[in-house]
Amino acid sequence: MNIEINSLSNANVYIDGIGLLGRAEEVEIAHPRHKMIDYKGLGMAGTAELWAGVEKLESRIKWTSFDAATLKLSASPFKTHSFQVRGNLEQYTSQGRSAELPVVYLMTGVFKDAGSSNFKRHQMVETTSVVSVYHAELFVAGVQIYLYDVFANIYVVGGEDQLAQFKSNLGG
Repeated sequence: MNIEINSLSNANVYIDGIGLLGRAEEVEIAHPRHKMIDYKGLGMAGTAELWAGVEKLESRIKWTSFDAATLKLSASPFKTHSFQVRGNLEQYTSQGRSAELPVVYLMTGVFKDAGSSNFKRHQMVETTSVVSVYHAELFVAGVQIYLYDVFANIYVVGGEDQLAQFKSNLGG
């Protein structure tokens, strides 16, 4: 049995189609987190957690320096932006690097917090922006891993509509 190692160690950020190569230091991508509720019934010896929806999605971008262009983009809470984070997934086996695959994360949202600037003597000024995410998709090698859109009431994982029966039961 061969071991295959996946290595994803770098990425580029795009906002509204504009590449920001080298401007972001770190990106925390938003992904669907399941909201769970506790169920306790008389006669039950324990408590069960049950699915109740998806938590709000949030992403963070830590910028490498004070950048007026990105600060201007992040200043308005009413302007929706399209974000893209693109990476190069390297796969390794005992024979060396066996493949390089694209990883593409897409999201749409608004800046919730542009980020305050921290000034320190003899150090670069850093800011971290927070984005409220309404739509998120992840693709690896062109295959969609998941798609979540809160306003369209869409949640697809591995090509399977997670809300199909729920939407049918609600009449739409």
